[in-house]
Amino acid sequence: MEKGSSGHLPDCWDDDERMGYLFSGFRANRQVNPRDWDNKLKFWSELVVKVGRIEHQFIFSVDSLLAKFERKGVLPHCIDGVVKEMNRNGQLIRVDDLKADSAWLSWGVNTFIRRPLRWTMTSVFPRGDASSQVEYVSTELLKECSAALLERHHQSVQCASTDHVVDYTTVREECADLCRDQASFDLVLLHLQRRKEILVTTNEGTKIIKFASKGEKAVTPVTAAELGTLALKKTIDTMQRTIERLTANIQQQDKETRQLLHKGMKSSAKTALRRKKLCQKRLENTEATLDTLQQLQDRLQSSESEKMIMDAFKTGAQALRKTLDDNGLTPEAMDETISDVQEVMEMCNELDDTLAQGNKAIDETVNFGANVDVDDLDSELEALLRGDGDLSTTLQGPTEGDTHTSAHRHKFKSMQKVAGLLKSLCIHFVSTNIGEGDILSELPQVPTHEPASPQTSERDASIRRVQLAS
Repeated sequence: MEKGSSGHLPDCWDDDERMGYLFSGFRANRQVNPRDWDNKLKFWSELVVKVGRIEHQFIFSVDSLLAKFERKGVLPHCIDGVVKEMNRNGQLIRVDDLKADSAWLSWGVNTFIRRPLRWTMTSVFPRGDASSQVEYVSTELLKECSAALLERHHQSVQCASTDHVVDYTTVREECADLCRDQASFDLVLLHLQRRKEILVTTNEGTKIIKFASKGEKAVTPVTAAELGTLALKKTIDTMQRTIERLTANIQQQDKETRQLLHKGMKSSAKTALRRKKLCQKRLENTEATLDTLQQLQDRLQSSESEKMIMDAFKTGAQALRKTLDDNGLTPEAMDETISDVQEVMEMCNELDDTLAQGNKAIDETVNFGANVDVDDLDSELEALLRGDGDLSTTLQGPTEGDTHTSAHRHKFKSMQKVAGLLKSLCIHFVSTNIGEGDILSELPQVPTHEPASPQTSERDASIRRVQLAS
């Protein structure tokens, strides 16, 4: 094998000195130079697996490896030892040790129990037989190819209830690029069946394969419904091929009819036309039957979606019911809660009405007890805003000095009573609803001294001006 033709040989392949050392055989005793032994074995074992992975081939023999790695007319004399060590280490296993039996009908659990596979990989290279022609399987590449085949199937599944049972021939055609020959394909299936990821069986003389669904620990036996679904799919495929054949036949008969007419062979043309009409009628019947079968297949596939929807509804209903029960959400509890809210709101409305009526009664009591004319108070406030003259001129009544002083004193006493009454109400409200605290100490005291009348203030001001002038 030349480097340019393969493209995956190591860089040292052109180094004659290095390759001469690697092509030489192993020493009889590993203990003489263990490092040299291990390095040579590592180089060739990695190269065998690498080439097999690139070429999609995992079945080897000593003869095939010698032919594959021939370099400049020289064969690697160490290959025989490499195969022995890889077999002893479990990297290679004999094909005969993998095969339980050549008959497909013997595949199954009983076969593996009666004749367990030798997957311990401890067999020693046989002496005395045609060892160079014994075929070996790379366990690493076998596992990779099996995983790739399984993944390809799962990617092609559109309906889990109908697409996991597949015809043997169909799988073989779809995985032709993964397994180069029939023997490799059978070994992959055997490996997957041993892992309980597929089940290979026969039905009416036809080999079928059932794959385990994603998430399943082991494949289940094939059911009668799955066999019926597979038969339906095969019938649909057969009818589709029949339609293609009839369509091509109709086109051929039409072409033949035209050619016969062109040659003047009217009787032969009529016969060809009759065959065309018969094919067209058969085609129409076949298409009608195919349409019915496809509707049935669609219905089978849609049943899986309907089951998923039903399961989702069931799970959602159970989760919602549990949530309502855990939180005590029932119609009776909801009615009771709403009634309590209505009762509390009615109570709050009654409290508001009572408070409004009480405030009105207090205002009337204060106004009547103080004997103060509200209109006079408004006039006085407007006078203060305008700054118009003396406050006493805005009040109705006598303007004489003594009369005004008496009215001023009477007004102070009235306001003093009002202030005392308001303080008592505030203290009662705070102590009843809030509680006594610092807020009561912040209330101002009711004035006890009568303020000076405007006339007295004017007179005192005049006296001070005279004293200053003198």
